[in-house]
Amino acid sequence: MVKTIKLRNGSDIEFDEKAPQTLFEIIISEILIPKYMENKDWNLTINIILEEINQIISKYELEPTLKIGLLNQVEKHLDKDIEELTGCDKIEILFLNMDDIVEDIKKLIVAGKDKQDLRNDMANLIFPLTVFELGELFIYLGKRAFLK
Repeated sequence: MVKTIKLRNGSDIEFDEKAPQTLFEIIISEILIPKYMENKDWNLTINIILEEINQIISKYELEPTLKIGLLNQVEKHLDKDIEELTGCDKIEILFLNMDDIVEDIKKLIVAGKDKQDLRNDMANLIFPLTVFELGELFIYLGKRAFLK
């Protein structure tokens, strides 16, 4: 079923529930990229598009899984056009302070603490990160460790 959806920026979009990619691409091109260029804050920008998709889901009674589809589409764009747009690689976009986190992890590991203290300190360090950010952190650390 095709519906006309109005974004908060005033754009009208023909939305086909069987082919939501068009909606995702429009949200990325008309909201995510301009907002990121305006504020240079990746977390804020992601929250803005999540608010947009939540509003669409609620207003038009759509499936909540559209959020996952949108985030997956953003993930596909991170390695190409968003990276080109920002001049940063994906990990730098997600974490402006990634090197600081990696350095803090290194300090914790070489500090010689017992395992329990190390676990507690590590948990406190990564507690504020989202699951998405944790995944990217593990990929980053894995690449540094295994691809040298």
